[in-house]
Amino acid sequence: MSKLNMAYCNECEDLVEFDLKDELVAESYKGTKIEYPFKVARCKCCHSEVAASIDYNYEKSAARIRAYKKAQGIIDLDEINEIIDKYDAGKESLAVIAGFGKVTIKRYYEGVIPTINYSNRLKELLVDENEFKRSFEKNIDKLNDVSVRKIQKRLEDLNNIGKSKIDQIANYIIIQLEEVTPLALEKLLAFSEGVNYALNGTRLIPDVCQAWQHGYVYPTVYAKYKKYGFKPIDNGIRSKHGALLSKLSNDELNAIDLVINTFGLYSPKTLELISHSQTPWKEKRIGCNKNDSCTNVIDEESLMQFYVDNNLNSEERINAYISRIISYYRKALI
Repeated sequence: MSKLNMAYCNECEDLVEFDLKDELVAESYKGTKIEYPFKVARCKCCHSEVAASIDYNYEKSAARIRAYKKAQGIIDLDEINEIIDKYDAGKESLAVIAGFGKVTIKRYYEGVIPTINYSNRLKELLVDENEFKRSFEKNIDKLNDVSVRKIQKRLEDLNNIGKSKIDQIANYIIIQLEEVTPLALEKLLAFSEGVNYALNGTRLIPDVCQAWQHGYVYPTVYAKYKKYGFKPIDNGIRSKHGALLSKLSNDELNAIDLVINTFGLYSPKTLELISHSQTPWKEKRIGCNKNDSCTNVIDEESLMQFYVDNNLNSEERINAYISRIISYYRKALI
C-alpha cells in the first residue's frame, strides 16, 4: 500500500487510506454561517476528515475565508488584483492612494481580512476611475516617480478606452484570449460585428471596416496595435469594471463571447482565410489583385445579410461553418 495515498486519522490513530469527494461544507466562521464547496478527504475506515496533503488545511482555510468574505460582501484578493492590474499600481501605491497605511494591502495577501469600510473603499476605486484619479492626484506627492508615471499612463489609457466602443471590444478580446495578434484581432472584431447582427439584429461597432489584403481591417485599431507586428498584443487591461465595458450591453458581450469561443480558437492565418471566403470582403476586392492594397469600406448591410443568411448565431452553427471553410481551404492550410 503506497504511503502517498494515505493520511493520519486522529480517530483511528493510524495511517489510513482516504477518499476525496466534493462536498458543500457548512460552518460558522467569526459568528457567520457560511457554505463553500471543497474536495474533502475522509478516512475509509471511520469517515472522519483527514488532511490529504501538506497544503490541505491551508487550502481549506483559504476556501473558508473566501466564503466568509463573500457572505460579508468583503472584497476578495481577485478583485484587489484587478484594481492593481487596472491602474498598473503596486500594492503599496494602492494603499497610499486609498488612504490606508502603506503595508495594508500587503497584509491582505498575508491573510488579514479587510474591514467593511476598507473593503468598500477598495470597491469604490475598482469601479470608479474618476474617484481613483482624484485620490491619486491628492496623494501624488507620497508616491515615487516610477509609480506616478505608470499610473498616469494607465489613467490616460482608461480615459481613451472609456470614450471608444471599438477599443473596449478590442481590449475585452485581448484579455479573454490572452494571446492574440493584430491580424487575428482585426478578424475577430469583424466576426463579432457579423455575429452580433445574427444574434441581436443590431450594429455593434460604429467604426468603418475596410477590405484590406489580409482580410477585414478597422484602420483605427490597426494604427493602435500595428507595432506588435506578428507578436501577441500584451497591453490588455484586465478589468470588467468601470469604463472598460461601459459602452457594451450584456447582449453584445454574449455575441463577442460567442466569437471568442469559436473563431477565437483558430490561428491568425486561418482567420484570414475565413475572412477571404466571405462575400462582404470579396465583393469589395473586385478588380484588385491578391496583393493589392485597398481601402474600400465593407458594406454593413452585406455583412449583416451574410451572417443572418448563414444563421451564425450559435456555437454549434458557427463551429459547423468554420469546419466547412477549413475543409474547403485544407490544401491551402497545409
